Amino acid sequence: MTWIENRESENWALISGTCLASDIHGWVAHEVLMRNKERGKMKSNSLDGEFIRLLSGTHHIATSFKRAGLCEGDETAWIVDLSCEQSEEMFTQHAEKMNFEIIDERPNISIFDGARMGIEGDASEDAAIGHIHLSDLR
Repeated sequence: MTWIENRESENWALISGTCLASDIHGWVAHEVLMRNKERGKMKSNSLDGEFIRLLSGTHHIATSFKRAGLCEGDETAWIVDLSCEQSEEMFTQHAEKMNFEIIDERPNISIFDGARMGIEGDASEDAAIGHIHLSDLR
């Protein structure tokens, strides 16, 4: 809850450090988020909740937070600006406010935890992107 209280707006999401297979994976989730928002099709009441739900490939908000949200025992996290308007300085301010250590690593398949995300079989970038689209199948 400290994150929710300290973030600048709901445009800021805090997600597990193992939930992104690549930058492209994150951008696809963002594009689907914006499409769902524009069409009034979001299943979550918040932008960050919808982003997490999409990454998790599920309709269930509670399940999505277990998969892509920050959970007890997680050692890394990503801070994501869903508005795509903030500067690197704002990321640094959020990290410092939360007492986070900033690292240089980018999302990549070697740190991606496909099993935690609910992906069965090989956890590739393509599988992670396909998983996003499963979240909106009815």
